[in-house]
Amino acid sequence: MRAEEGVIPFRGHETWYRSIGDGLGVPLLCLHGGPGSTHVGLTALEPLADERRVVLYDQLGSGNSSKPSDPSLWTVELFVAELAEVRAVLGLDRVHLLGHSLGWDA
Repeated sequence: MRAEEGVIPFRGHETWYRSIGDGLGVPLLCLHGGPGSTHVGLTALEPLADERRVVLYDQLGSGNSSKPSDPSLWTVELFVAELAEVRAVLGLDRVHLLGHSLGWDA
C-alpha cells in the first residue's frame, strides 16, 4: 500500500500531511479537532486505505505543521483556505470530508 508524507507550503508556513493508499473509491480527507489537536486520533482510519485514499493533515499551528505565533491567524477563513490548498496540491477534487470537533461557533 502506498503511503507518503510531506509538507505543503501555505502562506509562508508549512502544512504537514500523510496520504495512504490509492484505491478507486472517493478519497477520505480527515480534519482533526482543535484548534491544537493533531492527526494522531484519526490514524485508526488508515485501514480504509485498502478501498480508498485516506489523507490526514495537521492544521497550521498543530502537530507536525508550522506553529506561527501570530494570534491574528487563527480564523475560520484561514483554516478553510488551508483546506482548499491541501485539496489543490494533492489533487483531491472530489472527497468525502470527515471533520472532527473543531468546537467553534462560526
